[in-house]
Amino acid sequence: MKVSSPVGDFPFEVDKLRLEGGHLVVHGSMGAWPARVEIGPADVPQLVRLIPAPVLAGFGVLLIAVIGGLLRGGGASDGSTP
Repeated sequence: MKVSSPVGDFPFEVDKLRLEGGHLVVHGSMGAWPARVEIGPADVPQLVRLIPAPVLAGFGVLLIAVIGGLLRGGGASDGSTP
């Protein structure tokens, strides 16, 4: 990965990905400096808005299909009907 800033471009190397106190935290280094990126629940709406509408719609359709399959999957698994 690369981080671009007004003072230059720096490689960003991820060392750890953790869940800390309800936040997703990426630990790594940006060039010679240690770096930490924290993503909290309040950041999710902003991140979702960055996803292109067709991709978001595709995920929605997939989610509905999976939920529908789980709801219909309550019958016997051998194909017989109760």
